[in-house]
Amino acid sequence: MLEAFVSRLVAWSERRAVLLVILSLLLTVTAGAFTARHLGMDTDTANMISPDLPWRKELAHFNTLFPQNTGLLVVMIDGKTPDAAEDAAAALFAKIQTRKDLFATARRADGGPYFEKYGLLFLPVDQVQKIADAVIEAQPFIGSLTQDPSLRGLFDVFSLAMDGIIQKAASVDRLEKPLSAISGTLSDALSGGRQAMSWQTLLLDRPTEPRDLRRLILTQPNRDFAALKPGAAATGFIRESIKELGLTPDTGVSVRLTGPVALNDDEFATVAEGMGWALIISTVLVLLWLFMALRSVKLILATFVTLIVGLILTFAFATLAVGKLNLISVAFAVMFIGLSIDFGIQFGVRYGQEKLEGGLAGALVRTGTAMARPLTLAAIAIAVGFAAFIPTDYRGVSELGKIATGGMAITLVLNLTLLPALLALFKPKVLAGELGFAWGRAADTWLVRHRRSVLVFWAVLALAGLGLSPRLEFDFHPLHLKDPKVESMAAILDLMKDPIRSPYAIEIVAKDAASADALKEKLSKLREVYAVISASSFVPKDQEAKLAILQDLQLLMGVTLEPVTTKPAPTTDEIRASLKQCAAKLREALPSSDKAQQLARLLDQAAGADPSLYPELQRMLVDGLMPRMKMLASALTAESVSLDTLPDEIKSQWVAADGEMRLTVMPKGDSNDSAVLANFVNAVRSVAPEATGPAVQIYESGRAVTKAFQIASLTAVIAIAVLLVVILRRPRDVIYVMLPLLLTALGTIVVCVSFGLKLDFANIIALPLLLGIGVAFDIYFVVNWRRGITNPLSTSTARAVLFSALTTGSSFGSLAMSSHPGTARMGLLLLIALGMLLVVIFAFMPVLMGKPPSDARQA
Repeated sequence: MLEAFVSRLVAWSERRAVLLVILSLLLTVTAGAFTARHLGMDTDTANMISPDLPWRKELAHFNTLFPQNTGLLVVMIDGKTPDAAEDAAAALFAKIQTRKDLFATARRADGGPYFEKYGLLFLPVDQVQKIADAVIEAQPFIGSLTQDPSLRGLFDVFSLAMDGIIQKAASVDRLEKPLSAISGTLSDALSGGRQAMSWQTLLLDRPTEPRDLRRLILTQPNRDFAALKPGAAATGFIRESIKELGLTPDTGVSVRLTGPVALNDDEFATVAEGMGWALIISTVLVLLWLFMALRSVKLILATFVTLIVGLILTFAFATLAVGKLNLISVAFAVMFIGLSIDFGIQFGVRYGQEKLEGGLAGALVRTGTAMARPLTLAAIAIAVGFAAFIPTDYRGVSELGKIATGGMAITLVLNLTLLPALLALFKPKVLAGELGFAWGRAADTWLVRHRRSVLVFWAVLALAGLGLSPRLEFDFHPLHLKDPKVESMAAILDLMKDPIRSPYAIEIVAKDAASADALKEKLSKLREVYAVISASSFVPKDQEAKLAILQDLQLLMGVTLEPVTTKPAPTTDEIRASLKQCAAKLREALPSSDKAQQLARLLDQAAGADPSLYPELQRMLVDGLMPRMKMLASALTAESVSLDTLPDEIKSQWVAADGEMRLTVMPKGDSNDSAVLANFVNAVRSVAPEATGPAVQIYESGRAVTKAFQIASLTAVIAIAVLLVVILRRPRDVIYVMLPLLLTALGTIVVCVSFGLKLDFANIIALPLLLGIGVAFDIYFVVNWRRGITNPLSTSTARAVLFSALTTGSSFGSLAMSSHPGTARMGLLLLIALGMLLVVIFAFMPVLMGKPPSDARQA
C-alpha cells in the first residue's frame, strides 16, 4: 500500500510539475515573509529548563523574596591602586544611577556610604589602632594639604619637611615612602604616563591586598529578550561612560562586564556568528558532495532547491510551533541541511540508476516505488527519535524535538513531490556507467571471507564500550560551554579566583535571625564551605574597642580633615616656584640620598616643562587626596551598629519583608570544577535540604537533563523498535536495524572516553540524531538485503549512504569549527558518532546480515 501510494503521488507530481513548482514558490515566499516577521529569539537561558520542577519553584520563591539578585550585569573594576579602583567605581556608579530607563537597580557590592562609614570597623582592633597611629603621625602633612590641595601645597609641605631635617628636628625615615611614591609618579607623568599616586596606600601604611584593587557594581538592566543581545542597551551605555570618564589601562583602571546578562549576550553573539559560518561552510561542502554523488548539475540544482524550500518551510513551522528559538533549537538549521539532503541524495541516486537501467519513461515513478519504504521509514524514525524528547523537562531540546519532527515531515513530502516535479522539468542527464562503487565488490568479498574475525573485532569493541560507559562523564557546568576568550568569560574566571566572590554560591532562607545564626554555625563547619554570609556579617565585631580608637582620632583630626578655609588655586609661576624650592631643599637636606636627588632632578625638569603638564600633575599627585580625606572623615563618625540599625540598602538584600533571613554560602576550592560544585551542593543540602541559588541550579539542571535524555532515549529506542516491527514485520530485520545502532553508540563511547570528550548540555543532542540517522541508513541496507541484493557495498545505495553521510558530516563538522566551545563540542561529538555509524554500516552490517534470505525478491 505504501509503495502504491507513493508511486501515485510521484506520478501526480510529474504530471502537475509546473503547477506544483509555482505553488511551492508562493508557499515558500509566504513562509519566508511570515518567519522574518514573527520568529524571535529567547535568549533567557533560564527558560531552557521546565519551571515546574521543585528546585525551580524553590529558586523562584527565593527570587521573589530577594529579586535584586536576578538578571545581573556585573561591572568589574580593577585598579593598579586602591584609589584608582575606588574613584573609578564611584564615578561609573554615579553615571549608571542617572539612567533609570536602562537599569532597574544598581548597587555597590563592596563600597558606598555604608562601607565608607563603617569599613574600618570590620578590621581587627590592632589594625585599626595601627591606621590611627599612621594618620596621627601624618597630621601636619594632612593639615597643610587639606588647606592647600594643589601642587603648590604638596611641594611646600615637602619643603617644610626638608627644613625640619636640615634643623635635625625631624627624621627622614617616615619620608622614605612618600618620596619614593612622588618620584615614581612624577617620572611617569614626565614620560607621558597617566597612573595616579595612591594616597590610601601611603596614609594607611599597610600592604595592599588583591581585594583592595577590585570593585564591583551590580546592576539589573532592563532587557529586551526579543533581541539577540537583550542587555545591549545597558552594556552600550556603560562602555560609552567608560570612555567618557577615561577609565582606561593607561590611567591605571580596567573595566570589564560580566555576570549572567553579559555572559548570555556574549554567548548568543558567539553562537550566532558560529552558526552563520557553519551554514556557509556546510552549504559549500554539501554542494561539493552533491556533485560527486549525483554527477549532474540539474540533478544537484533540483535537490538543492528542494533543500532550501524545506529549510524555509521548517523555519515557518518553528515560528508556529515554538515562536522563539533558544540556544539549543537554533542549531536545527545546520542539522536540517545534513538530514534533509540525505533524502535528496537517496532519491537522486536511485533516479539515476532507474534511468540507466529502464530508460527515462517511468523512471520517476519507479524511483518513487523503490524509495517509498526506506525514505518513509527513515523520516519516521528520525522524527520519532526527536519526538521522544518533546515531553522532557529540558525545554531547550524539547523545542528542538518539535522543530525537527515537523522538519522531517516537511522534507519527506517535498522529496516525494517537489523534487520529482523539478526533475520532470529539468530532465537531468545521467552519466553512463554503474552508480555503485567499483571497489565495493572486493570489499564485500573480503568481509565475507573474514566474517568470523570481523565479528570478533566488533564484539571486542562492544565489550570495551560497555566497560568504558561508566567513565563517560556529563559536564553540567555551563561555563564550560562558553568561549573563555570573550571579555565576560575571562572576567568571571578571574573573579572566581577569589572564593568570596564566586558567582556559584548557594542561597538559603531561614525563618528568623535565631534560625539563621544557628544554621550559619552548622554550615561554617563544613569542609566544602569557604564562608557563610548573612545580615549579621554586616554587623562588625568588637565595636566598642574600635569605636573608642576612632573617637580619639576624631578629636585629634576633626578640624584637620575639614578645614574652615582653603587657599585659592595657585598660578603657574607659584607652581614653578614651589617645584624649584622643593628641589633645592631636597639637595640641601638629603645630599647622600639617591631617591631625594632623583626627585630633585625630576622637580627641576617639571619646573621647566610646558604649563599644560600641570593639570595632569595635579590629577596624578594631588586630586586623589581629598576623596581619601572625605572617606576618613566619614569613618571617624561611625557609631555602634546592630542588625536592626542596618541601612535599608544593606538590610533589604538580606532580610525579607516578612522577616525571613537570607544566607549565602560560598564554595571552597575551584567552583569552575564540576566535581567541586557537586560536592559543595550535596554537603550544604545535608544541612539545609531547601537550599537553592546558582550552584543548586547548575547541579539540578545537569541532573534534569541527564534524566530527560535517559528517559527520552529509552522511549525513542522502544518506539523505533515497535515502528520497525509494524512496518518490517520480521524480528530479524528489526535486529539488523537496531544492533548497528547499539554498536555505534558503544564505539562512540570508546572514542569519547579515550580522548576525554564529555557529554554536556549541547552535545548530548547527538543521541537523538544518532538514533534517527542510524535507523535511516540501516534501513536502506536492510530493505536491499530483504529484496535479495548481494554485494551491498557495490550498490547505488552504498554510494548514496556514503555521500549522505559526507553531507551530514559536513554540516556537523562545520559546527565543530565554531568559536563557541559548546557548539564546537556538539559538532565534534556528532561528527564522531556519524563517522562511527558509517564504519559500522560499511564494515559490520554486510557481515551481520550475510547472504539474503531464500525468499528474497531481487529488486
